[in-house]
Amino acid sequence: MAQTALPAALRTRSAHLARGLAWLLAALALFLLLERFSAPALAVWSGDAGASRRLGLQLVQAIPEVCYLLALWWVRRVLVEFAQGAFHTPAIAQALHRVGSILSLGPAFKVLVLPTCERMLGSPPGYVVAFDIGSLVLCALGLSLAMLAHVLERAAAVRAELDEIF
Repeated sequence: MAQTALPAALRTRSAHLARGLAWLLAALALFLLLERFSAPALAVWSGDAGASRRLGLQLVQAIPEVCYLLALWWVRRVLVEFAQGAFHTPAIAQALHRVGSILSLGPAFKVLVLPTCERMLGSPPGYVVAFDIGSLVLCALGLSLAMLAHVLERAAAVRAELDEIF
């Protein structure tokens, strides 16, 4: 695993961006908790009969958003590695694979699975598939990033093989 150190300017920019993403993640996670779960949690605490169903519904609806936050977390992790000077193909490939996979999983869940889960939790009948062009584009981008990760992994393997020969 050959490593090449990043220039100081890129290390500094990576550190700043990683810090900014950490703050953004904290704020988004807080807003997600407050927006999705404050009213249902208060209703459960007050003894409302249908509150547990609403809380379950909010939990299921939050799954895609949690996937997006997880993707940001993994981008932040690789930026921290870059800030520490590490710059190597396996770290980039692993980050692309993780981010791509979770970015395709979240929207796919939102489009294909969420409508059925909502009906199972008592929401009125609606869509079988919730067509959302933004989610479908994000899913396609995630799958593309995962494919790029495989290409990078293969390139690293070929490079390692060539390094052994020469």
